[in-house]
Amino acid sequence: MQRKVNNISKEIWDLLGCKGYARIDMIISNGELYLLEINTLPGMTKSSLIPKSAEAVGMSFTELLDRIIEYSLE
Repeated sequence: MQRKVNNISKEIWDLLGCKGYARIDMIISNGELYLLEINTLPGMTKSSLIPKSAEAVGMSFTELLDRIIEYSLE
């Protein structure tokens, strides 16, 4: 299921032409995956999901912000 979520998220990202960062919310119900919303301006406090996700892979909040800035300049 994780691979399916990743693949669908990338397809949605590409289809909408997203840049930088966004949060794609989905739910699984009765084994089916449903898109809830795409948040192109998700929260960026230290308790928000984007910074928590970065922290989970070893990225500091400062590194996350640096990466977002770099992507926006491309």
